[in-house]
Amino acid sequence: MTMESILDYSFKRKTLLVQALAPPVLQHRKHGKAFERLEFLGDRILGLVIAEALYSHYNHDEEGKLAKRLGYLTSREFCHKIAESINLAEFLPINSTELVGTSVLANCIEALIAALYIDGGIEASQNFIHKYWGKSIQALDEMPKDPKTLVQEWVQKLGMLVPEYKEIGRTGPDHAPIYLVEILLQNGLVTTGQGKNKKLAERDAAEKLWQIIQKKQ
Repeated sequence: MTMESILDYSFKRKTLLVQALAPPVLQHRKHGKAFERLEFLGDRILGLVIAEALYSHYNHDEEGKLAKRLGYLTSREFCHKIAESINLAEFLPINSTELVGTSVLANCIEALIAALYIDGGIEASQNFIHKYWGKSIQALDEMPKDPKTLVQEWVQKLGMLVPEYKEIGRTGPDHAPIYLVEILLQNGLVTTGQGKNKKLAERDAAEKLWQIIQKKQ
C-alpha cells in the first residue's frame, strides 16, 4: 500500500509528498526546511477544519467546550494516534526506536495535511481529516481528561504536593523552537516532554508520566 492510497489522493506535485515525509530529524537531507513550512501550515489547516466540524456538530456548546474539544483533537497525542492508525512510520526512513518519545509522527501528519491543501485545495485536506477524525469528532460527548489533570488528581489522592513543571531547555531553530519541560513529583517520579510551546511540552511530559503511573498501578 502506498501513502497516496492511504490518503486516497494522487499528487500532481509529487515533491510535496516527499517534503511532507522529510521531518527535521532528516534536515541534512534536501527537503528538511520545506517540511517545517508544511508543518506550520498544516497545523493551522487542521485547526480550521476541526473547528468548523465541531461548530457544526455541537451547535449548542459554548466557546469553552468547543475549545477543549479542539485542543484535544488537534493535540500532539491525537495526531500521533492518527499517524499510528495509518502506519505512517513505515513510510519514514527513520529507525522506529528513534521515533519513541518524539513528535515526529504527529508533525508529519500536519505536514501531510498541508501538502494535500497545496496540491488539491481545501477539499483534499478536508477529506483526509474528516476520514480519520470524523468518528472522534462525533464521539466527544464526554471529554476525556487531559494528562495534566489526571496526574494532578492522582497526586492529590495520595496527599502529595502538586506536580512541579520546569523548563529545562530549547532546541531547534529560532523561528520554530522546541521547548523541553520536566515534570517532577514529590515521590521522585520525573519525565521530560517537548512541544512547540511550554503548554504542549508540559502536556507531553504529563502524558509520559501518566503512562508510567498506570503501569505501576
